[in-house]
Amino acid sequence: MAEQLLPPETMRAVLTHSRDYVRAAALVNEEWTPDEQPLYRDTLGSQDVILARQLQSGGLLPGRVDLGNYRAVNQLLIDHQQWFAASARQELLRPFQE
Repeated sequence: MAEQLLPPETMRAVLTHSRDYVRAAALVNEEWTPDEQPLYRDTLGSQDVILARQLQSGGLLPGRVDLGNYRAVNQLLIDHQQWFAASARQELLRPFQE
């Protein structure tokens, strides 16, 4: 991916290691651990995917999974389908459907 300039709020998330940054890093490093509570499972949403893509395109978070590669994204969805809300699955696949 070609590196892109990131908006200030994204850079702030990186510098402070905000909750959003931690979630995005867990996504691209395949280290997400959703809560196993029967009533509530914390899944990754579309905002997590968007931030992870921004960080990868900015060269700040390469990770183990290249979100710009269809094969890698498809394998991520197969291996960890329980991690993702429906909106996150759609966001992961969106660039490949256009």
